[in-house]
Amino acid sequence: MSPEPTSLSSAAAVKSSLSQAEIDVLDIAMLSELAEITMGVARAIGKLAVERAEAGEADQAAKLGAVVTKVGRAVRQSVAFRRKIEGEVRARNEASAGAEAVAQEEARQNAAYWRRSRSTARRKMIERGVCRAIAEAGEETGLYDDMHERLLEYESFTDFTDKPVSQFILEIADAMALDLNWEWFAYDPWAAEEIAADPPVSPLAKWWHSPDREDRDDQTPLGGEEPYAQGHGPPLAAE
Repeated sequence: MSPEPTSLSSAAAVKSSLSQAEIDVLDIAMLSELAEITMGVARAIGKLAVERAEAGEADQAAKLGAVVTKVGRAVRQSVAFRRKIEGEVRARNEASAGAEAVAQEEARQNAAYWRRSRSTARRKMIERGVCRAIAEAGEETGLYDDMHERLLEYESFTDFTDKPVSQFILEIADAMALDLNWEWFAYDPWAAEEIAADPPVSPLAKWWHSPDREDRDDQTPLGGEEPYAQGHGPPLAAE
């Protein structure tokens, strides 16, 4: 009985300059061709055995029949080996597809997590910016409730990552009829990041790069001494 064919090891596959997938394709093609050739031989011998039997040559017909049996076994082995390799290929493909699906889902979840984290951080930046405008205006604390309601409205259709922070601050301040002075945010880390990125829809970056801005020659943070610890702007209003 012929031993089962074995797939090349990784080292042998590298040495042959072929991947295991390419070797499997060649093996399947070879076994398919071998099965076809062997089947053709079996048909020819079978036809000859029938002819001998019809001619009354029973012994010759019996011998040819035994040969057909052996050839048929070779055909079955070729088909079985081919199916074995095809099954291994299918199993590897399914495992690879499953691993890829898991990796894609993990990547999607990670991306969603970091997007939510970034949105939460940006919401705090926007809240601080509007709080600064309310504090500078010396308005009643009722405006803080208005601000929080507007932030909740934004959260119903955005995650605070689709526009620059200064654009959100400007939109909310305009809706609440509050004045803004971008110099207030000169020491906030988000402001430095946004100015460096210079997105076209950033009112802060537009102001910073405007030729009409005061102290245009001074590209360092404005205002001399840093007024707030760690550059996070004014404290939030007490709840």
